[in-house]
Amino acid sequence: MNKTSRVEFTVELVRILTAIAIAYAVALVTLFAVSDDPIYIIQQFVLGPFSSVRRVGSIINLAIPFTFTGLCFCFMYAVNKFNLAGEGIFMFAGCVISWVAIKLGESVPAPVMIGLLLVIGALTGVVVSALPAWLDSKFNANIVVSSLMLNSILMFLSIYIMMYTMRDTTIGSLGSLPIPGNAKLPQIFGKFRIQAGLVIALIAVILVAVLFYKMVFGYKMRVVGSNPWFAKACGINMTATIICAQLFGGALAGLGGTCEILGNYDRYNWVATTQHGFDGLMVAVLARKNPLLVPVAACLLAYIRIGADVVNSKGDIPIEFITVIQGIVILMVAAEEFMGRYKKKLIYKAAEEELAAKEKAEKESAALKGKEE
Repeated sequence: MNKTSRVEFTVELVRILTAIAIAYAVALVTLFAVSDDPIYIIQQFVLGPFSSVRRVGSIINLAIPFTFTGLCFCFMYAVNKFNLAGEGIFMFAGCVISWVAIKLGESVPAPVMIGLLLVIGALTGVVVSALPAWLDSKFNANIVVSSLMLNSILMFLSIYIMMYTMRDTTIGSLGSLPIPGNAKLPQIFGKFRIQAGLVIALIAVILVAVLFYKMVFGYKMRVVGSNPWFAKACGINMTATIICAQLFGGALAGLGGTCEILGNYDRYNWVATTQHGFDGLMVAVLARKNPLLVPVAACLLAYIRIGADVVNSKGDIPIEFITVIQGIVILMVAAEEFMGRYKKKLIYKAAEEELAAKEKAEKESAALKGKEE
């Protein structure tokens, strides 16, 4: 990573943290106005998520699906296509791998079973995300509308599969048969009880970052998304790039649903969407489409959610109050002009310094060669 990239990364991180700080300031002022015991509520909201080992583990566990869906939407945003099927893919992939795990049973060794389910979950995401991508490229269908409608189809299809192919009739609530033990992701870090999907999520972040910034396809994606006319003039196959980006995003959403089910649930019992897909939208916006910032944004959003749960259980503030905080954060980060001028000045300065250093090195190298001759 060169100096210009480091400066851009640092400024984006500062933008996120500043937006969060402003949102928290507004939240604290509001709490003083509406709560009977604002000091206690503020203490619980800010410090409550760190009050026990289990709650810290809950933050990380909640950040795992946010990371997968955030990476998913980084791909969508990179090519400027708002394919919102990540929510439905997350739920449907969890349903599909639950059905496969139940049908295979305990006979398959755990490493083989988990590896197979992860692949199936990713492939499910690829297949499903291909539909709105194809409709958009072939018939110019509105990708926002088609992907949102697809979410509803996938939700009801998942419920149908659960009810008529793997339902456990011995329990009082609606749910599938138990997921075999050999399909479950292990817990790591002892008392924190963090699911092993964390490792998969971090590997995904690294691989996506390499793809975005070190590979030709990543460059093509960013060019297509930021300047389609230039991309077309350069001979980039825009249709193939846009579709492939959406397939990659779908695979990550599918992996997220797979890890969530295998890491946190004993049976498939989702009768409504988890909203983790739409949470990924917020994470991608917070991260400014930068995959390296996705885990940071995911942890911040998870921290706010756990803080909301603590306040809701111990205070007089409804959990919907946290939606206001999230909205303020998104508005601040999404505002292009928020710290935009400061960012441009730093990037230009870093680029000039980098160019000057390069020219100086070239002059010194030429002078050294002249002396040798």
